[in-house]
Amino acid sequence: MEACLSLESQILAGESFPITELPFQAEPRDLPGLPHQCCGQAHRGHLPCPVCTTREQPARPAAWPAPHPTCYQTGLMSRYVKSWKAGDTAFWRGPFGGFFYKPNQYGELLMLAAGTGLAPMVPILRSITDNAEDETFITLVGCFKTFEGIYLKPFLQEQARFWNVRTFFVLSQENSLEQLPWSYRDRTRFGRLDQDLLEELVSTCRRKPFALVCGSAEFTKDVAGYLLHAGLAEDSYFLF
Repeated sequence: MEACLSLESQILAGESFPITELPFQAEPRDLPGLPHQCCGQAHRGHLPCPVCTTREQPARPAAWPAPHPTCYQTGLMSRYVKSWKAGDTAFWRGPFGGFFYKPNQYGELLMLAAGTGLAPMVPILRSITDNAEDETFITLVGCFKTFEGIYLKPFLQEQARFWNVRTFFVLSQENSLEQLPWSYRDRTRFGRLDQDLLEELVSTCRRKPFALVCGSAEFTKDVAGYLLHAGLAEDSYFLF
């Protein structure tokens, strides 16, 4: 736990810190909950520590395809990330600027993320569920192409067990609920996040929402327009 907190302190201070690339494994479509190793610290909801939790990975059957990192052809860092091998170490700094959250600052956060736009939502979500005094509701909507493409599924599944967290998924290249695990079927929509779906999400928020939006430039622009049309003022959302 101390090592995890030390790393977080470095990040917040803007210091450089090393990250070593490790081998990783894919998960099957309907992997059940797995045992965890944790620092033992008590956490809200009796869940393992979201900072230092490590998952016990099953052996990967030969039928599972070897996983690969997502690399965007026009991404500024993609060619470097793509060249990494297990054991390589990269030094990082940041993040800098962005959205600053205070506990109980909003009644509900409506997190709208496309692809890797999920990244800035994670520390905010984690800070809320790890704080027993923070009673902010969270509705997280992740937009991905396929079910396999959903990032951080184990983490999101764990977070969704908290009383104040809901997760939904919008998959643009899936078309059959029967192909999804049972636990995802009632909270997944197919297609793209559009005006009608966004208005439905806003209407189901339990308190007046403040929206956080992160994704491609096109996604962010479209969603900002949807939010305005749904009745949210410009000071009621933040665009990463």
